[in-house]
Amino acid sequence: MLKKVSSGTAAGELPLSIVIPVFNEQSILVANAEALANYLDNMLGSDNWLYIFVDNGSTDETPALLRHIVERWPLSRVINLEKPNYGAALKAGLRATTTKWVYMLDIEQWDLPFMTWAWNNRHQYDLFIASKRADPTLNFQRPYRRFLSAGLNAALQVLFRYSGTDTHGPKLLDRESLNAIIATCELDRGQFDTELVLRAMRSSKRLVEVPMEYRESRPHRNLMIKKIYWNLIALRRLQHVMRDVPFEGTVRYYRFAREDVLAQHQSARRESDLV
Repeated sequence: MLKKVSSGTAAGELPLSIVIPVFNEQSILVANAEALANYLDNMLGSDNWLYIFVDNGSTDETPALLRHIVERWPLSRVINLEKPNYGAALKAGLRATTTKWVYMLDIEQWDLPFMTWAWNNRHQYDLFIASKRADPTLNFQRPYRRFLSAGLNAALQVLFRYSGTDTHGPKLLDRESLNAIIATCELDRGQFDTELVLRAMRSSKRLVEVPMEYRESRPHRNLMIKKIYWNLIALRRLQHVMRDVPFEGTVRYYRFAREDVLAQHQSARRESDLV
């Protein structure tokens, strides 16, 4: 059962940050920020978390809406980048955090059972990974997207001896445990979080993977052929970066089933309804 933590009085004393990269999200930004904030308020208390939005050079009304969001939740903050770069945005957000725990999420989709389960078990692991591929019955991607994702993960398993099924899903991480690794990550775009996961695994950090439900909520902004091209370049760069990163010990990579995650989330919801 997930219980509310005691209130913090300053950003440096808060237990949790939520890092969210955004780019031209005017149509969903405010509504999704409100929905996520309601969940966090119910589970943690309104003074125990903050948003860190990283604006990727948006050209629509996103910057103005972010100012409104910071006024609504004044503990939160916005970081501005000049041009779109998802990995650079994640990196900038993580390096700006001062809380012990950090969620890394996308604004258009998250998985509340994963978030509840991860927070409930936050002292047991260093990095929590929500995988859209761990349970195929929960993955509602289009077939060609599943093919691309499977191909990328197969390359990670062959080239880097990765033990998991996904590196790009939502995450909860212990920033204090992973801070030195975050500082050494070099890649950006779609491979920053992949590098983070691989480095954490090779450092014998405690990683845990759980299935998430994944539904595509909007058309993808990049064509498949362009994604393949970028991924091939990124894999080559990743090989260069990881070639001198040894395994420091045995791999500590754990897995749980969706039913394990749902049981705790449903218990937390019942407890919240009684408060």
